[in-house]
Amino acid sequence: MLRDPAAQLITAYPILHHALRQREQVGQGGERVSAHQATVLAHLDAEAGQTLTELANALGVALPTMSLLMDRLVRAGMVRRERDPADGRRVALRLTEAGVSIVAAQSMLDPARVRALLATLSARGREAGVEGLLPLARAARRMADGAAGSSSSKRGGA
Repeated sequence: MLRDPAAQLITAYPILHHALRQREQVGQGGERVSAHQATVLAHLDAEAGQTLTELANALGVALPTMSLLMDRLVRAGMVRRERDPADGRRVALRLTEAGVSIVAAQSMLDPARVRALLATLSARGREAGVEGLLPLARAARRMADGAAGSSSSKRGGA
């Protein structure tokens, strides 16, 4: 009997996420970052700035929650706020060098846990699992990019 693929993914994802996620990340300077903070940092860039609203929408987080989290990351020196020279009302969030090092040094997933999980599978199972996730990841990226574009157009591009 075939099960609904959406139901299968909904069931499997939390199990994978819990088993493979980083519990805590440490930057090159010894700063500690929670898995939630690391997720936010992974959505930022040192060059291309995002507004607080864009970031909150992309991550599905309430604006006040994102604001508090961003305050902590700014105080920790991992994120910087910069006024847009073309529009002084717009504040762009960008990674600092410390934020870039956290993102570069760590992943949301613990590489050792991922390798251990993959080692339990046959070569064919590993290949099928990874090849199955890649199209889902590409589709998720397109979906997130489209959602960010549609939410900013609803707000008038703010």
